[in-house]
Amino acid sequence: MGGNRQILDKTEFIYNIDDRPPLKLALLYALQWAIIIVPVFVTSAMMPAKALNMGPDEEVRFFQLILLSSGVFTTLQCLWGHRYPLIDGPSTALFLTFIVVAPYGLAAVQAAEIAGGLLLMAAVIILKPKRIIPIMTPNVVGVILMLISLTLLPWLGRLMTGEGSSSSGGDPAKFLISVALVLLMSVMAYKLKGFFKSVWLITGMTIGTAVFFVIEQPSFSHFLSSSWFSIPPGIIPSKPQFTASAVIAFAISYMAVAVNSIGSIQAIANIAGSERLSSAIPRGLFINGVAGVFCGFVGIIGLVSYSMSPGIVLSIRVASRFAVAWCGILLILAAFIPKLAAFFALVPTPVIGAALCTAMGIQIGAALEIITRSGISERSYYIVGLPVVLGALVGFMPPEIISQLPQAFRVFLGNGLIFGILLVLFLEHVAMRNRSIH
Repeated sequence: MGGNRQILDKTEFIYNIDDRPPLKLALLYALQWAIIIVPVFVTSAMMPAKALNMGPDEEVRFFQLILLSSGVFTTLQCLWGHRYPLIDGPSTALFLTFIVVAPYGLAAVQAAEIAGGLLLMAAVIILKPKRIIPIMTPNVVGVILMLISLTLLPWLGRLMTGEGSSSSGGDPAKFLISVALVLLMSVMAYKLKGFFKSVWLITGMTIGTAVFFVIEQPSFSHFLSSSWFSIPPGIIPSKPQFTASAVIAFAISYMAVAVNSIGSIQAIANIAGSERLSSAIPRGLFINGVAGVFCGFVGIIGLVSYSMSPGIVLSIRVASRFAVAWCGILLILAAFIPKLAAFFALVPTPVIGAALCTAMGIQIGAALEIITRSGISERSYYIVGLPVVLGALVGFMPPEIISQLPQAFRVFLGNGLIFGILLVLFLEHVAMRNRSIH
C-alpha cells in the first residue's frame, strides 16, 4: 500500500538498511546511539530498584543486567529478528507493571514476566501479526511518529533543564543553553554534507558537553571509582513464584508491549524500507517474548523495540541495522565494564535532551510528510488531531491520577504512545471508517 513506501529515497541515506559501514564508522555511529540510550537505561534501573528496596550492590547488578539484556536483544533483533535499525530496551508499560507488582516480591515479578513473555510468543505463533499490516494506513503511521515525539516531551523537559542533576529542580539557564544546542544541531543536520551529516549528533553533543564542562565543573568521581571489569552476581536472584494477580497484570502489559513494538517497527519501515515488514513484525514480537522470558528469570524489566529510533535514523541519515547491532555490542561491553557505562553517563543531561529534541523534531516533519503525501481531508483532521492531542496529554497526567486507575487501565492510560495508537486505530477503522479504502 502507498503508506508503506519509505519517506526518503534510499540514495538519500549514507548507509541503507543492509549496508555494512566500515568498522571505524560503524563504531562511531554506534557510539552516538549508546550515548543517548544509556541515560534512559539509568532511569529504567533506578525506579524498580527503589521499589524493591535494593541495596547499592543490587542496584548495580540490576543496571548491569539491563545493559546486558538490551545489548544482547538489540543485536539479535538487528541481525535475525525484525532486522531494522531499532534499539531494544526496558518497556515503559512493563516498568509501570513492575512497580505495581513489586510489593508481591521479586519472585512473583519473575514468574509473572516469564508468563507474559511466553504468552506473547504463543500469540505470535497463533495470531500471525502480519495481518496487522494493512490497517497501518498513512494516518495511523503518521500519528505514531508524531506521538513518539510528543509523548517524550515531559521527559525531554526534565533532561533539558538538568532536573535531577546538581540542581535537582532544574535550571532555566541550562534549558536556554540546551535550546541553543537544539538550534545549532538542527543547522548542522541540515547544512552538513556527506560523512559530516552522519556525525552531526556526536559533534553537537561534544560541543555541548564542552560548554557545560566550562560552565559547571563536572564530577568525575563516579567515572574514576568505577571498576574496569565486573560480572553481575546472582544471575537468577530467586526461584520464580506464581501469583495469579501478578501474571494477569503482566499479561495485560504484554498486550501494550505488542502495540508499542508494532508501532515502532511500522514507523521505521516507512523510513528505512518496507520490503521485509511482513516478516519483521512476527519475528520482532517473538524475540520480544523471548526477551521477556530471559528478563523474568534474571528479575529485570522486559524489553520493547524503542520508538525513538526512527528520529535518530532520519537525523544522521544512517539506516544501517549493522551500526545499531554494534551499539548492542557496546551495551554488552558496558555491562561488564562499568567504567565504559560511566563514560557514557558523563554527557550532561541537557546535551542529551537537546540531541533527542532535534531528532524528534525531524521525526514530526517526517510524520507530516506521510500524512499529507496523498492529500488530506476533513476526516483526517479528527483521525490525526485527536489521538495526537490526547496521547500527548496523557504524558502530562500527574502520576497520582494514573495510580488511582485499575491496573488494566493504568498500563494503557499511563502510556501516551500506546493510548494514542489504540485511539487512532479506533477512529481510522471503526468510528470514522472510510469504506472506500477497506
